[in-house]
Amino acid sequence: MKRMQSKEDIIKDQYMKTLTCFLQDSTLYDCLSINNQVTVIDQSFSLFDVFNVFIDTHIDEVLFWNPDVAYYDGVFTQTDLIRIILKCYQNILNGVPNVWGNSKIQVQPIMEEEDEDRTTPVHQKQLIGQEQINRLLIDLRTISVRDWFNSYGESLHQISLVQADMADNLNDAMKKILKQGVTRIVVIDTESRIIVGILQQKDILAFLVKGFSQYFHLQLSQKSHRIEVHHENNQQSEQHELEINYFSDRILQLNDKLPFDTNVYDVFYKLIYVFKRNAIPIVDNNNKYLGLIDRRDFLFILKYQVFDMLNRPAIDLLNFIKVEKKKFAGFCICNKELFHMKQTLKEVVENLLLSSRGSLVCLNESQEPIATLQMSDLFKICLDDIELE
Repeated sequence: MKRMQSKEDIIKDQYMKTLTCFLQDSTLYDCLSINNQVTVIDQSFSLFDVFNVFIDTHIDEVLFWNPDVAYYDGVFTQTDLIRIILKCYQNILNGVPNVWGNSKIQVQPIMEEEDEDRTTPVHQKQLIGQEQINRLLIDLRTISVRDWFNSYGESLHQISLVQADMADNLNDAMKKILKQGVTRIVVIDTESRIIVGILQQKDILAFLVKGFSQYFHLQLSQKSHRIEVHHENNQQSEQHELEINYFSDRILQLNDKLPFDTNVYDVFYKLIYVFKRNAIPIVDNNNKYLGLIDRRDFLFILKYQVFDMLNRPAIDLLNFIKVEKKKFAGFCICNKELFHMKQTLKEVVENLLLSSRGSLVCLNESQEPIATLQMSDLFKICLDDIELE
């Protein structure tokens, strides 16, 4: 016997139908903004120069230009930045050269082949002295991006350069993002075929927040034949009242956290290679929430060159971040860090976009973190059920 749909099920079905129509009626050009401009640099730049581009411009990725083929060679992200620093840091501690040539003894570098299922980082509890920090800074200033990738036999993420025409509709772009498991899409100009911008998941969610409500009410007033209108219980007009709790079975699975005394090196290692998340809650001995550490927080270590922070407990980095954030007027007012299950899907998406770390934490009555939502989670929740065929 077929189970009767609940009120929430009906609202969710109507929400997905309206959303699909909105995506089909919108193009990538509509979604582009001044913030989607592309940053392009040459691979001859030193690692230090590339890191400064991230620090000074607050971007999430850059494209590398390959003069040999007169085209873009790949994308370099904040995750790549962290991987390089962790690898350089570990090599310096173990006396392994960060790059080598034919004239040098070829040494198997630490962490060259990362086992993503590994639960314990390759990390010895050693202190890094000023001499080692100086060595690290010299390497970062002298090693070019090209030398780094050539030395380690690695390549940039050409696979991440998923492209779409700016005249394509958003629904087709979502198919590419969801099917290929990427977080960004490169937008190509229709006539010149040059890259005009990069759209990330957060850009698309922001566009949905701004445009979906107007579209929804316009379609409702016109009673478009594409959208099934329910007069009973006024369920069509309640689409924005769908609570995030409706998706709790998926959300409550996102409950990774780390104790406050975890080594900072291990925090970022686990974020990238174990949890594969952008942010992680830090808890005390009683499992109570202390704060959130995000991959972007690694830029504080680079900006102030406090590389010894990598060997200190997570609570030290958390306190350091809080002190720095307080220097920005109004930060505590506009920044969002928490959510609760009774909030609507629309409210959670809006607060996530206002979060400086791109993540939100849900706490129980005992102030224990029970779930962490990041941009990609909400992206899948909002869009994963659209028709992809």
